Amino acid sequence: MKNRTFGHPGLMIASLIIAFAIWLVIMNTSNPEVTHTFSNVAVNITNASYVESRQQMYAMIDGMRTISVTVHSNRKTVERLSSSSITASADLTQIVDFTSPVYVPVTVSVPGVSVDDVTINPRMLEITLEDIETQEFVINPTTGGTTPAKGYQVGKLSATPDKVKIRGPKSVVEKIDKVNAEVLATGLSKDQTLLAKVVIYDKNGDALSNSSRETLTIGDGTTTVKVRVALYTVVPDIPIVAETYGVPAPGYRAGEITVTPSTLRIVGDAETLEAFRENGNEIVIPSSARDVDISGASEDQDISVDITNYLPEGISLAADTSETVVVNVKILQLNSKSVEIETKGILKLNLPKDYNAVFADSKLDIRVTGGDADLERITADDISASVDLRDVEPGDLAVPVQITLPDGYSLAEEVRAMMTVSQVVPAQTPEEGTEAE
Repeated sequence: MKNRTFGHPGLMIASLIIAFAIWLVIMNTSNPEVTHTFSNVAVNITNASYVESRQQMYAMIDGMRTISVTVHSNRKTVERLSSSSITASADLTQIVDFTSPVYVPVTVSVPGVSVDDVTINPRMLEITLEDIETQEFVINPTTGGTTPAKGYQVGKLSATPDKVKIRGPKSVVEKIDKVNAEVLATGLSKDQTLLAKVVIYDKNGDALSNSSRETLTIGDGTTTVKVRVALYTVVPDIPIVAETYGVPAPGYRAGEITVTPSTLRIVGDAETLEAFRENGNEIVIPSSARDVDISGASEDQDISVDITNYLPEGISLAADTSETVVVNVKILQLNSKSVEIETKGILKLNLPKDYNAVFADSKLDIRVTGGDADLERITADDISASVDLRDVEPGDLAVPVQITLPDGYSLAEEVRAMMTVSQVVPAQTPEEGTEAE
């Protein structure tokens, strides 16, 4: 009786139904059905040759090549998905009417999910058809601001090939401004040939977007651009020599000539630098150039000169070197001499105890007169100087300098020195009831 009860067919079917219902409950609890939308799914355009056979190409507005895909499936399946794992495509052979713009249906494949459980938005991709345009562009090799090893500078860059034909939709090709072949020169210490990344820029100076770039055919489609990077050696401490043109005012003569900066850093190839060394290894601003013209001058002259005008062929300035130098020519009275003394040796008289005074310059120019023989002998050691700082106030001041000269000499002009005077701030003491740190 007992065996017949458990073997009853009705009970067996009921047990199976109950077991299946329990299984469904468990599955819906641990792995429920969910709906999720994946944004920015990229659409792959296929069979572009179908349109190109009509001497047309497709173009798309930036940002219009992605869609949203909504998936309905169990939680575990959906969690394994991402925008990049979903395949979306638009087949251009589906175009029937070639009146631009055209709308191409989008098909989507989602791993592990039936097509009936997938919703696409938008379902149609808007595509513009344009005439094909082909233009030739020179390839501009560049290191993108990267620099080689210390002591070197990028000299010459040459690209192979040096120009390229670009084919694509007319609106895209016509906005191209330049084509760069970009390589990294970081740390290079010898000439090298490097594979280059080709970057296309529009007339606004911006790199073409990926969607615009993908509509273009560059060269034969397999062109590899190589860039030859030739390095130059940086040579420091090249002196500058300046010659004056003209004659100062009556009663005056040209004195010392100084150039700021006094030396430059130059670059060039090995052969050019060797020839430069053999020809004196200095840069000369010649009198014939008339750049340093002191005609009729009765006071010191500061003249700015573009030094690049005097660089030998094949020589250029190193990076971060100013192209402008300043030539200072001292204009002295006849029978006078310029002597520089160090300001640290000038006595500061009557400076109040709670004040500091600092000279603006480390040296001071003293103009003295005397006989020719005397002028040749006098040096800075023969001159003493002092400033009277009685009753000074804080600030920047032009202070008269008292000069004492040996017998037989006199000052050609009054001497003043720029100083900065400041009041000493007393040290703070701990307040009562606090401890000093």
